[in-house]
Amino acid sequence: MVRGTTPTFRLYLNDEYVDLTQAVNVYVSFKQKDTLITKTGEDLDITENEVDVYLSQAETLKFIKGDVEIQLNWTYLDGRRACSNIITIEVDKNLIGDVLA
Repeated sequence: MVRGTTPTFRLYLNDEYVDLTQAVNVYVSFKQKDTLITKTGEDLDITENEVDVYLSQAETLKFIKGDVEIQLNWTYLDGRRACSNIITIEVDKNLIGDVLA
């Protein structure tokens, strides 16, 4: 990912027993040092085993060059909670460090 861009991430769960459409809440978190961005609700496009999540220019500009961790968490009506493994992506710099119109 490059700072200042607007990527859409497609996160795929390779588990035939998980159906994310049955979850009450789904969260996608991006973490780098003290910066944490969590998307949920209408910010996500959810199917049985995939979640698409979009980051804005302002959101990607919160990260510095380096590694960012990404993880899914979800909850069910009965209070159960599950999560994915953490994956890591690399953030690269952008010569323009501002939101562009």
